[in-house]
Amino acid sequence: MELTQNQKIKKYVSYCLILAVLDLIQNTAGLSVEIFGARCFLLLPAAIIFAMGEDILGGTMVGLFAGLLWDLTSGVHMGFNCVYIALMCFIASALASNIARDTFITNMIMCIVTISIYCTVYWLFFIIIKGVEGAEDTILSFYFPCGIYTTLISPIMWLILNPVKKKLNLINNQDFR
Repeated sequence: MELTQNQKIKKYVSYCLILAVLDLIQNTAGLSVEIFGARCFLLLPAAIIFAMGEDILGGTMVGLFAGLLWDLTSGVHMGFNCVYIALMCFIASALASNIARDTFITNMIMCIVTISIYCTVYWLFFIIIKGVEGAEDTILSFYFPCGIYTTLISPIMWLILNPVKKKLNLINNQDFR
């Protein structure tokens, strides 16, 4: 069942509002729970979960918006999160559109891959290459714990966001006979 233009606008506005709230929680000190200094990167799994149910353009735009929010609140290395999250959401939506189904397992695999690559690439580009003091230790003391924390939160986020996504997409089980 195809969504009307009005329904699509409501869906994407809802996605944007949810991503904005998650960005606020993620990037405001004291709003999210830190475990031994490890923070949860809430925008990564949320963007992937939303992108897995969209067409390629819609999924990429969701990722671009999530990355833009993260870049605006970080104020450093502008554009990295936009490009990275948009690219991973493009891959996720292309995967769900052409190869795999939008299931819990495919969502979690894509979230784990996205989180792992993000932590590694960010550490290499912005910590190691910049020559930050004690850079070698930060992979084990910050980025690895953040990646594990985010990975453990991803199934909970899927359980919360997937019903919202289905409701906004007006999925009718009778269409899959």
